[in-house]
Amino acid sequence: MGYTTITDNYYRDVSPQRLLDGARTGMVAYLRGRGIAEPAVALMHARPDGRGVVPAIEQQLGKAIDRYGARVDARALVYGAIRGELAALHDPYSVFFSRPELRGFTTALNGTSFGGIGVVLAYDADRHYRADQVFAGSPAARAGMLTGDRIAAIAGKPADALSSDAVAALLHGRSGTLVHVDVVHAGDPVIQHLAITRAPITPPDVTARLLPGNIGYLELRAFGPAAGQQVHAALARLRAGGARATVFDLRGNGGGYESSAVRVASAFVPPGTIVITQTNHGRKTSTAADGTAPEPLPLVVLVDRDSASGSELVTGAIADHHLGKVVGARTFGKGVVQTMFPLPDGSAMKVTTAQYFTPDGRDIDRIGIEPDVPVAEPPGAEHGVAGHDPQLDAALGLLRTLETNAPSVPSSKS
Repeated sequence: MGYTTITDNYYRDVSPQRLLDGARTGMVAYLRGRGIAEPAVALMHARPDGRGVVPAIEQQLGKAIDRYGARVDARALVYGAIRGELAALHDPYSVFFSRPELRGFTTALNGTSFGGIGVVLAYDADRHYRADQVFAGSPAARAGMLTGDRIAAIAGKPADALSSDAVAALLHGRSGTLVHVDVVHAGDPVIQHLAITRAPITPPDVTARLLPGNIGYLELRAFGPAAGQQVHAALARLRAGGARATVFDLRGNGGGYESSAVRVASAFVPPGTIVITQTNHGRKTSTAADGTAPEPLPLVVLVDRDSASGSELVTGAIADHHLGKVVGARTFGKGVVQTMFPLPDGSAMKVTTAQYFTPDGRDIDRIGIEPDVPVAEPPGAEHGVAGHDPQLDAALGLLRTLETNAPSVPSSKS
């Protein structure tokens, strides 16, 4: 199933030999991890038509199980082969989840309460994970983690070698259990070894409030299942409170469900294209707004280099329809879509199945979206706090100009 899922659904053509080599590499890595110094896993060769690949992998799995007996967990060895196939794609977004890893990943993505440490991580310009926000009173804060700390290791694994999904899976777990996190405080090269006891964490996905001058401020942290409904409701509350313009903050938002991103974009985009997707067969599909967007207000979208995937989908739609300005830093550049494929034992594969383009056909993968008004974020900036957030201050200044040309909002709607 691992092999056929990739070949049938991956958004680019993949040679059978590449996946065979990956499966072997994954099996060898697992066996070495079990203390077998020189695992005997034969090289496999694919036929030009790709036939016979699955039997070849199954044969090597069976021989390894027979050869090493009790030293091998058959299920874990199969997992190793699948992980190897996915690693051979050199695609950081196509990953394998065991059942516990999948539970941790989906719980965090769905925005429900989960056992965690209470920290939002960001991937900085030096390709390190850092604590972008440590929730007050959280397990991480009580253990001594500070905003800005570099994450050196999690559960003994070097953080820089982990995907974002793997990091989330390691940090999340049953409340009351320990996770060991090594951090480096800013300006202090000494590694701090923190033992953090997980506790129930319910991260707020959406916050909204009125800023001085009747500017609505809306922050979305993730595209969970209810993100579209929550954004629509928050915008309605801001308008009812007298908002004359909106700042939509997508900084640090790494994405989530594509369907949720489309619903969020529909809160701003009138009838028209939101996103164009293309599969490995070259077939393109356009997804349109659902027609629920109210009359537009002057709008600024805040982004940074951690704004990715769904954040870029929404930002691209707003920008291409000329509905608002983009302020901040160039976005991450993740213009691909993943689909989750469950496996029979409760594990799953997350595989990149399509590439997406903005309504104007822009490819932003590994490119990102350049803001209309670039504004750097200095150390110590406080997101959402006017006067202490230069990117927000730039957005507010820009809105003073945009407001004068905005259409009026009707007092009632039938």
